[in-house]
Amino acid sequence: MFEKIQDKWKDERGSEKLTPMDEIFYSAMRELLKKHTTKTKKEINPLIKKILETRLERIKYIIDDLMRIRTTKLITMVMNREKVTVNLAREEQDFYDRFSQIYELYRKEVFSPKDVAYVDINKLIGKEIEEEGEEEIDYVAIRFIKKTKAQIQGLDGKTYGPFEPEDVCLIPKENAIGLVRREIAENIEM
Repeated sequence: MFEKIQDKWKDERGSEKLTPMDEIFYSAMRELLKKHTTKTKKEINPLIKKILETRLERIKYIIDDLMRIRTTKLITMVMNREKVTVNLAREEQDFYDRFSQIYELYRKEVFSPKDVAYVDINKLIGKEIEEEGEEEIDYVAIRFIKKTKAQIQGLDGKTYGPFEPEDVCLIPKENAIGLVRREIAENIEM
C-alpha cells in the first residue's frame, strides 16, 4: 500500500488537474498508518525502531502533502465553479460538496444587498436530522490528544473509536464537550 500511496503522490504532483482517486483510498491509508504505528510501538530493538519511526514519518509526510495538493485543487475547482469529472475518495467528495455550499453562500452574502439577512452556515452544514419528531443533533469536530482504549457511544446511537492521538472525528456536541473537559480531545474551530 505504501508504494500505491507514493505513486499516487507522484502522479498528483506531476499533474495540474485532479487525478482519479479510489473511493476507499483514505480508509486503506488509515489502516496502513495504524498498522505501521502499532508495529513501530511494539518494536523493542532500538535500531529497528528508529528505522520504523523514520519510515512512518515519511508515510505521514507523503499523505499530508498528497492531501494538501488535492485539497488545493478541489478548492480551486469550487472557486472556478468546475464540476468534478474524476472519481474522488468519499472524504474528498464530502469536502467538495460542503465547500461548494459554503462558497456559494459566501458569494451570495458578498454580492447581495446589505438588507438581506445573514445566513448562518452552521445551520446548513454539520448537522444530521433524525427521523421526524426527534430532536436535531449538533455535531462538532474534535481532535484527540490522548488515546482512547474503548469505543464511545454517541448520543446519536452511533459508536465511535477507539482513537489515537491526532485522530479527528465529527461527533455529537454533548459527547465532544465531555471529552474536551476531560482533556482527552480538543475542539477544532471550523
